[in-house]
Amino acid sequence: MPLLLSTHPFDALTFGVWQIAEEESYFREDLPLLPEEETDLERYKGIRRLEWLAGRWMLHKLTGVPERLPLGKNAFAKPFFLDQPERHCSLSHSQGIVGALLADRICGCDLQVLVEKMPRLAPKFLHPEEDAFVRQHDPAAQFDLLHVFWTAKESLYKAYGLKELDFRAQLRLDAFEWSGQSAIARGWIRKADFEQAYDLYFEKTQLSETPSDAFIWTVCVPHSP
Repeated sequence: MPLLLSTHPFDALTFGVWQIAEEESYFREDLPLLPEEETDLERYKGIRRLEWLAGRWMLHKLTGVPERLPLGKNAFAKPFFLDQPERHCSLSHSQGIVGALLADRICGCDLQVLVEKMPRLAPKFLHPEEDAFVRQHDPAAQFDLLHVFWTAKESLYKAYGLKELDFRAQLRLDAFEWSGQSAIARGWIRKADFEQAYDLYFEKTQLSETPSDAFIWTVCVPHSP
């Protein structure tokens, strides 16, 4: 079974990653869907359809309950447990790899397989101060850090749960120590009269011995002083 990891980077929080190698029937067996979910699923084809199923299947496994807890989506497509609002969750996917996050508080997660186009995308989400921070590192670390910032800001965006955020200006990360493998950082969302600090954990996970065959994942929760 291709479970890549199951970890607890923060208290009362579980994050799992699954690499899809199964057919749709494998996930369907333990995943009764609401009519609304079936309608949502019909929008997807191929690997994206499998990612949709596998992410929700993985989240169900993380809950540890025998019968699946049904999911809804709010007006901004943020998933939530219909019958247990005290549970919080987040989902992510990239090239056949899915991540699922379960927590007792607001949370967000994101994962991204390393892709060559990330340096071209960076000006769209990096603040000039963050760009300067990245450039202090060697080229290999810079490439990884671009994925760190991308997944970190995506996870913050998901934790916020609304839309219309400027990734460069309103989603920010403080400087941190990057070991080449993992790090903890402080992130911020600042928009009009809303300001919230978040604790983030990010990590690089290898898929094979080839250095470029890897993905970066991030989870975040609101900072507690």
